[in-house]
Amino acid sequence: MSEWIKCSDRLPPNEKGDYLIVCDSGEIAITEYLWDDDVGWCFWYDPDATHWMPLPLPPSAQP
Repeated sequence: MSEWIKCSDRLPPNEKGDYLIVCDSGEIAITEYLWDDDVGWCFWYDPDATHWMPLPLPPSAQP
């Protein structure tokens, strides 16, 4: 699994996508990274997130 990335170090690429984030309160959430005309690229759930990581791949299907 990926490691947490500090938002102050690096943000996701400037393209829409879903990520895990850590909020200022310590809450962990799944959110979308998207363009907002008021603030630019941001996390929808909490624009002031402290850390992020890509979502893990889903499990492979087992017969």
